[in-house]
Amino acid sequence: MPKTNGDNSIASIKEKIESAKAALDPPVPDSGAVGQAHLAWRMVIDLVAGVGLGAAIGYGLDALFGTLPILMAVFTLLGLAAGVNLMLRTAKEVGRGTADGNGKESNSGN
Repeated sequence: MPKTNGDNSIASIKEKIESAKAALDPPVPDSGAVGQAHLAWRMVIDLVAGVGLGAAIGYGLDALFGTLPILMAVFTLLGLAAGVNLMLRTAKEVGRGTADGNGKESNSGN
């Protein structure tokens, strides 16, 4: 008889553990088209801000040193590279977030 009582208490403990896990890890809401548009604008703004900031820094340094087209071109290209790097990082983050549908990376293939 004590064995069945122990089985009931184990089942109730497992139930409590599952309910606590569910409370700590709420389901991720479906972002839909609005979330995708937000991500697209984030990527565009990252790229434009990188190019614009690079051009501004280059123009400022050119005005300071008197070498007008050289540093502006160099820093514009560096800003473009930084913007593309941010876009790739954002895309990687989105790919990781949708790997198993709830924001956690799945390792089923390994």
